[in-house]
Amino acid sequence: MSTPPPPLETPAPIARAASVVGLVCGVASAIAAFVPVIAIPLGIAAMVISWRAAQRARGVDRRTISFAVGGLVAGTAGLLLGLASAFWGGATTQHDPVVLNGIETSTPDKAHQPQLDLDPGATCTVDLDGLHTMGSITNHTGRAWGYRVKVVWENEGTTLADATTLLKPISPGASMSFTVVSAAQTGTAATTCRVTQIDRS
Repeated sequence: MSTPPPPLETPAPIARAASVVGLVCGVASAIAAFVPVIAIPLGIAAMVISWRAAQRARGVDRRTISFAVGGLVAGTAGLLLGLASAFWGGATTQHDPVVLNGIETSTPDKAHQPQLDLDPGATCTVDLDGLHTMGSITNHTGRAWGYRVKVVWENEGTTLADATTLLKPISPGASMSFTVVSAAQTGTAATTCRVTQIDRS
């Protein structure tokens, strides 16, 4: 005569409580997705707590497992949304422009301001091809940087044109020449040029 299977054990209260805590943390993480410093830790906590609760209740209590699965799903969603928010928020952050020697930059660096990397003596030429500005950049920082240089050409205070050039990364202490060209306007012997913006990238 076969013996009946033993009755299912009642889930430990700690497993039920943990599954509810995991679900609450997951929902809170998803709601706070646009505040990464809150969403990311809550999402991780929800996933860990819910996973442990599900392991304890496996084969014992379906309701506890349901709470735990809900916590896993919500926690994962909150974590991913928080990471996305942190990435896009960091990528689109705009810094207030800083002007030094009449040159603007949006690259914050109090120790080595990008404007000071411009070597003195940029020259302007005017020919049939348009307006040209030639100069050089010296990287005074401790790491390689690419540069974005914007130039404006003027004639007796009137802006004729502007153009931008991108420089590939320059090694620390190295220099690189650049030429900015605008074919949009023609100038005269009185045409002047000046660098108006330098950014590192």
